[in-house]
Amino acid sequence: MSDAPLELKKHVGAIHVKGALTLLQRKAVNALLFNAYHELPDDSVKEHSIRIADLARALGFNSKNFAALKDTLGGLVETKVEWNALDPDGREEWGASTLLAGVTMKEGSGMCRYAYYPPLRHLLYNPAVYARINLDIQTRFTSQYALALYENCLRFVRTGSTGWLPVADWRGLLGVGEGQYPAYKAFRQHVLSPAVKQVNSVGHIEVEMETRREGRKIADLRFLIRQGIPAALLGPHSTEGAGGEEGSTEG
Repeated sequence: MSDAPLELKKHVGAIHVKGALTLLQRKAVNALLFNAYHELPDDSVKEHSIRIADLARALGFNSKNFAALKDTLGGLVETKVEWNALDPDGREEWGASTLLAGVTMKEGSGMCRYAYYPPLRHLLYNPAVYARINLDIQTRFTSQYALALYENCLRFVRTGSTGWLPVADWRGLLGVGEGQYPAYKAFRQHVLSPAVKQVNSVGHIEVEMETRREGRKIADLRFLIRQGIPAALLGPHSTEGAGGEEGSTEG
């Protein structure tokens, strides 16, 4: 990976993957895209490569358990993403693919090679709307729900609010699986509250959740967002990385 600032422009269509990505998978999506970003517009580059050691470091992967790394990357080949974009004539184009078209790691080479579906790679390089993901900060997260909340709030820092969305939509955006925490009280206790706490403690933004009711039921959520402590001023924050439990929401 280059010595450029570890900040990634990430297409909102990729951020809004409605699937149960693990914490390591969310970090891997960002690290791989950052590594490949400047090659994306070059159609002669069919695949991208990164040193496994660099990838592990970007994930905060403090373990030699590369079997877990293989499982993490393999899951991205199975994770579907859809997008809608406008062509030069203003016509809407719908597309779908997996997050990665393919990935290989050869024993002894120390390298990971991977590829994107061509229409997706062009979209990722020219995001109409994007969020800036700081890869140094993402290694601090120990909860996939908190990292998902961080990603989905970043693009709204300037406007100060995500806007209202139904609770069901937030469940999808945060990667909560079907049947998990079906009651709002459990969703708030195990996902929302710990995610807000961790974003505010390790990120460089501060978020505050607001609720809106329909009758006696919590129907919609939004997050108010403001700039927090600059990343450069944040002290070291050790994480368990791959050694921790993927579903952990401790923060």
